[in-house]
Amino acid sequence: MQHQTIPVGQFLLDVQNPRHEPVDSQRDAIVVLIGTERQKLVVLANDIAEYGLSPIDRMLVIRNGRNFTVVEGNRRLAAVKILANPDLAEDTVIESAIRRVARDADVPTEVDCAVAPSRDNAEHWMVLRHAGEAEGAGVVRWNAFATNRFSHKPGTQAARAIRFLEAVAAGFPDNEVISELSARVAEKRLTTLGRLVGDPNFRDRIGLMEEDGEMLFHFPASVLQDSLEHVLGDLAADVTVSRLKSKAQREEYLEGTPEPPQKARTGDAKPLSEAPSDKPSKPAKKSKPKKTRPHRPFHDVDLNDLGAKTQAILREFRRLDVDKMPHTAAILVRAILELAVDEFIRSKGMRYDQKFKKRVAACLQKVDPTNKDARFQALRTGLQDGTSPTPWRRSTRSSITRTTTPTERLSGALRTTWRSS
Repeated sequence: MQHQTIPVGQFLLDVQNPRHEPVDSQRDAIVVLIGTERQKLVVLANDIAEYGLSPIDRMLVIRNGRNFTVVEGNRRLAAVKILANPDLAEDTVIESAIRRVARDADVPTEVDCAVAPSRDNAEHWMVLRHAGEAEGAGVVRWNAFATNRFSHKPGTQAARAIRFLEAVAAGFPDNEVISELSARVAEKRLTTLGRLVGDPNFRDRIGLMEEDGEMLFHFPASVLQDSLEHVLGDLAADVTVSRLKSKAQREEYLEGTPEPPQKARTGDAKPLSEAPSDKPSKPAKKSKPKKTRPHRPFHDVDLNDLGAKTQAILREFRRLDVDKMPHTAAILVRAILELAVDEFIRSKGMRYDQKFKKRVAACLQKVDPTNKDARFQALRTGLQDGTSPTPWRRSTRSSITRTTTPTERLSGALRTTWRSS
């Protein structure tokens, strides 16, 4: 495969680009990429305008007469073309943004490329780039630890949390529960964990000390398993920084966590990996036909971006015993959903409809304008078939019974909506 610097004017977009259905012309290829990428293309164009094209990602091209068809790098090429000629974005949703970015852009005029002999020869490299890790041959993306390790400087709470999670992972290499919980905490509660790890009471409770940047423990891993699983499980679920902000709050929280027996404390502190857990992970209990208490609604939904009124109602709701107060719980569920939907509508400047069902449908259309996202199919079905938006029903035994309803589907949609917004 040859490497060559090629003028942008000799590039052709791939009309057979896998990102969209085949098209007939270069203009159609531009239009369909704008239609599918929308604001993501603006973000890419802005990044190219500020930093230039990535030096670690060559475009992959094949010869097409005197020109070259780009088989890998069509988004980048489209961004460069519309920066050089904003009229290509005329009458599209990104026209005004592209014209603004293009005013001060230093647009690349030539690009370093790899020239493949044919499309078949290029296919192998395209598969490795886009079709997953391929057991290590493809692009292996950073996990949550690697991402946060790159993003956070030494000395920060996040950096302390990363070192703590790495120490725990080394002590429990075969514990799938701790591994999964650690990944979740690394994704969304890193600074909260760092705040807790830095607390003297917590450190004394689990026998933690630091020496030359290394996490050492006065308890063996087997003794700490229950305590660590409990704390990581709380952080992976609903214990946020607001519950651990002050010293008093942390003291109150720690009182409810398992405490390792002091008789197991050792005089010398060692890495958890030197005393691996000899306590096996708790096996999954065999399913038995028995009554189980259902999860309360929103137990895994992050609504921290909502207003103070909604947060206050949500806090009160989570303290309710829904088995004893089913009607109150049902009313609060409806109130929280309506407030969440209304706040989203206001934040996006959308049209307000008096009917709740139509407001939910409008939010869904905003989140998934293509109506094709599989994550929201259940919600779309629920809106169409007219099922009740209440996620709880009374059973003949006067207890709360869980059902699969549009409200639970809406919970997932709300979670995705607020994270993306």
